[in-house]
Amino acid sequence: MTKLGEWRHRVRTRNEAQVDVLAAVAAKPLVEAVPTTGPVSDALYARLSAVDVARLEAALEGNMRLLWDDLDEGDRHRLLLSAAAFYQDPEALKAIGLTSAEPPDDVHAMARGPLAHGGDLGIADMVVRTLEDARVAIPAGGTLLDFGCSSGRVLRPLAAWRPDLNCIGCDPNGDAITWAQQAVPDLRWFQSPLRPPLEPCDDASVDVAFAISIWSHFSADAALDWLGEMHRIIKPGGALLLTTHGLNTFAEYTRGGLMDRAIMARTIGTVLTDGIEFIDVFGEAGDWGVKDPDWGNSFLLADWLVEHATPQWSIRLLRSGRLEGNQDAYVLERT
Repeated sequence: MTKLGEWRHRVRTRNEAQVDVLAAVAAKPLVEAVPTTGPVSDALYARLSAVDVARLEAALEGNMRLLWDDLDEGDRHRLLLSAAAFYQDPEALKAIGLTSAEPPDDVHAMARGPLAHGGDLGIADMVVRTLEDARVAIPAGGTLLDFGCSSGRVLRPLAAWRPDLNCIGCDPNGDAITWAQQAVPDLRWFQSPLRPPLEPCDDASVDVAFAISIWSHFSADAALDWLGEMHRIIKPGGALLLTTHGLNTFAEYTRGGLMDRAIMARTIGTVLTDGIEFIDVFGEAGDWGVKDPDWGNSFLLADWLVEHATPQWSIRLLRSGRLEGNQDAYVLERT
């Protein structure tokens, strides 16, 4: 039995102790070790001259300076790239192709502060590394879609990494898209609807799409509707990278005390029975003003995705906990 199978068996056979089982395995999450260096941040860092690096390192202060001594090589690369944007260093920014623009507090952004400047380099690295693990290459001049881009935190460093790509970002949050259009006008941005279709995208017009923490919030119906729409717009042989809440998420939530134990126990039971569970956590207020009854917190198993995605998609890769030790990452190939 695989480690994943063993975990599922243990949880299935101890219905009254589901959360306690997860607490016991929380210290040993189902996450593979990945290098701290990354293809995007390493490539951007390599564009800096020795003079740029020395100048940026000397400029570090406060928490960024405190972090420096404890970081490994890959994280130091990312910190200096963020520092270039945070300190608005014109020479470094020109070399790496990033912008210092950051969304204001009233515009949706998944991270803020000095280490968020320039975009999310860590997730950009994760996207490219995961595609590489699945042996997916984005062709020269190809089209890359960030589905659910918010204010462009991941697409911005990816576009700097590969200026040859046609980079597109879409999100239902209109304010975030308006900000991105103004801050990074060289990329294509549009406000997406709450239901398909994505009208600006023609059939088979996208080479690779990625969706970071999007299928982790769709109800089952919305998840299937948008899988169908991705199948329409992605070219045959093209790929979709998506992340979801899975079993490892429950271990993360147990460690951090991030979910009521009774609700977690019920959720685990439903996930193991039905393969997916959706919880409306936003209610009438919506998520940053975006109101959709099919947008909340969703937890699903690989079995459910395989059952409903195939044969329209083939599952090329699954990496448990690949997104920050929490969400699972899948790469699907459009058949």
